[in-house]
Amino acid sequence: MTRDKNKRGSKPQLNTGSSDFKSSIVATQDHNTLTPKFCLAHIVSGYCLQHLNVDQQAAFAISLQKRCALTWKEITLAPRHGLGLETLPAAQIKPTIPEPFSDRRNFIVLRYSGKLPMVGVRIVDVFHVLWIERTYGDVYDHS
Repeated sequence: MTRDKNKRGSKPQLNTGSSDFKSSIVATQDHNTLTPKFCLAHIVSGYCLQHLNVDQQAAFAISLQKRCALTWKEITLAPRHGLGLETLPAAQIKPTIPEPFSDRRNFIVLRYSGKLPMVGVRIVDVFHVLWIERTYGDVYDHS
């Protein structure tokens, strides 16, 4: 039997018996037992990595790597000025909130360098980073 190297077979179909199979798995899974994934696709211009100094950029990368070794539950239980998190009301955000997240009432704050935060939104197990503070107080008033 000869095989044409340029032709590939089709992807096998998963026979689940239900078109809602994927959504039922997502709905029943405890997302707090998952490790976080980080998305920078919606980061606001002026609050992104290129505006950080080299030490802040390194601290940001290291903080993401450390959190990827934890579950969301562990992050939630960790100290807020360490690898943990805190919530922030939308009304306290100084810059304009990106349109896809304008209906949010609260945002999540994660620290990346000392008390300097990255602020964003968690959707399932993905943390969408929207702002990275370069100077303390740029994104919200910390008092």
